[in-house]
Amino acid sequence: MEKKNIRTDPARCSECYSCQLICSLVHEGVFHPLKARIRVGPEAIRFTETCVPKCTLCTQYCAYGALTLVK
Repeated sequence: MEKKNIRTDPARCSECYSCQLICSLVHEGVFHPLKARIRVGPEAIRFTETCVPKCTLCTQYCAYGALTLVK
């Protein structure tokens, strides 16, 4: 799923999983990347169908600029 309010740049992603960890903690109550609503990999960053459209928490925790908020 693509989110219009978040720009993704997989080339900048270090696969640190900070975005997945904060997502799973806030939405599922656990630190577990597989329970996150975002998936990161070497060639793509994707959002699951359960991703909340207005949530942009992952952009705040991306230290490498792979996820940026589009205003």
